[in-house]
Parts: sequence; structure tokens; C-alpha cells
Amino acid sequence: MPARRAVYRSEPGRLVVTGFYRRILDEAPSALRRRFVPTGEGRTHLLEAGPEDGDVVLLLHGSASNSATWLGDIPVWARAFRVVAADIPGHPGLSEGLPLALSSPDTAAWLQGLLDQIGAETVRMVGMSLGGWAALDYATRHPDRIRGLSLLAPAGLAPVRGSFVLRALPLSLLGKWGSDRTQHLVFGGREVPPPVLEFGRLVARHHRPPLERPRVFTDPELGRLQMPIQFFAGTRDALVRAADSARRLARVAPQAEVHLLEGEGHAILGRAEQILSFLEGC
Repeated sequence: MPARRAVYRSEPGRLVVTGFYRRILDEAPSALRRRFVPTGEGRTHLLEAGPEDGDVVLLLHGSASNSATWLGDIPVWARAFRVVAADIPGHPGLSEGLPLALSSPDTAAWLQGLLDQIGAETVRMVGMSLGGWAALDYATRHPDRIRGLSLLAPAGLAPVRGSFVLRALPLSLLGKWGSDRTQHLVFGGREVPPPVLEFGRLVARHHRPPLERPRVFTDPELGRLQMPIQFFAGTRDALVRAADSARRLARVAPQAEVHLLEGEGHAILGRAEQILSFLEGC
């Protein structure tokens, strides 16, 4: 199992990254609730919105990111659900803990403890990239607790593209220009919002990215997914093998609603209403 290394290169760097994130949250709508809950990995930071007694939709962001990913979508989903966005340990959010070992049950154990803390016996999950992998990992282990999965460019259905790693590593040595170039690769040619570019530069400078790649799930594991599933991936995805992932999911989970988006990159945007419609039907 890979060693679990420090999240940040220095304590001042951690403060810079988390300070930027806190400022983004301070500018978010006042209806957004913020709190920490205890888990086996330490305190996990949550954003919440919607009725406190509503059915839970849990949001899981991608690698090297945090729950600010969902700020534009939360108000849409909060019309019908209690929305809970969790900062994944080991990534540049506000949660405590080292990166979760992806070759172990650690991610599912963290999620199990989190769901127990927020009082969610069953849950719908929306996961992006690594967060999609985490949702799949949990759902294959605890399918009885999942009412539906909406997956945006998830890892785990096909091997990640080694070519992206080969391109991203040299770019990581090229400062601001290299960081911005990596973000443009992730967005697949779409315009990258300035706050995303600025945060990406801070993360590239101060955060230690986890080195472990998400494992690919086996057919028997994916065969346990009997719940409704919604899948989005773009044909210009530089990280995930979108077409291979779509074909495999359609084969092992024929109930899945599969959307292969022509011309889209790894960052799947503007699908909040479509996802809401799916979640309401689960």
C-alpha cells in the first residue's frame, strides 16, 4: 500500500490554500450551512443546504479540489433535497486527515462513518472524477444504502489515461503557466473561470497530490450496482477514457442512463437540472 504522505508542502502553504477556499465560501449564499463532523479520519468539513429533514444527496468532488466545485449546483438540488457536500480527506479542502488509500476499504469506511454522523440511512450520491470513484467504491460495498448514483467523468470504469500524467508532470514544474495549461487540459478547451485558475496555481505550488491512481473495479463488483445510475463523460476528456467507461457501464449495469457528451472535457458543467430530474426519480 502506498505511503500516506503529508497533504501540504508547508504549514504556511496550507494556510494560503485554505484561506483562499474560506474566502470563496464567505462569498457564497447565506443559506449555505458549514460545519465539521467527526470521522475515523478526523474532522470532515461539510457544506449543507436545503431542508434539514429532507432526503440526503451527498456530493463528492474530484482530486486536488474541494466542495466549492458544487457552489453553482447546490441551490438547484437544495430545492428538493438536503444537500451535503463533503471535503475529501487529503485534498485541498478543510477536512482533516491524510489521503485515503485507494487500494483499501479506507474510502468506504470514511463514507460509512460520515453517513452515520449526518443520520442518513440511505443516500443519493453525486460524484465527480475521483469523487465518482469514491461513490462507486462505496456503492459496490454497501448497495443497500444507495438510492441512486449520478457520476460525472468517474474514475474506476476504465484505466486513467497515462498520457495525461505524462503531460501534467512536466507542466507542474512550469509555475503559473504550467498550472493554467493543466487546467485548460482538464476543461477540454472550455473557458476556465478565473477563480479556478487562481486556486489551481495555489494548489500546484503548495499541495502534495496523492500519487496513487484509482483502481479499476471488477465486473463482479460493478454487478452489485442495481440502483439507478446516471453517467456523464466528455469525448475530449484528457483523464478518463470516456467511451470505454460508457461502454463498460452500459454492459455491467444495463439500467444506467449513459450520456457521452460530444466535445466536452473532464469538467462536466451545466447539468444541474438534468441531475435533479434524475435524483427525484430515484
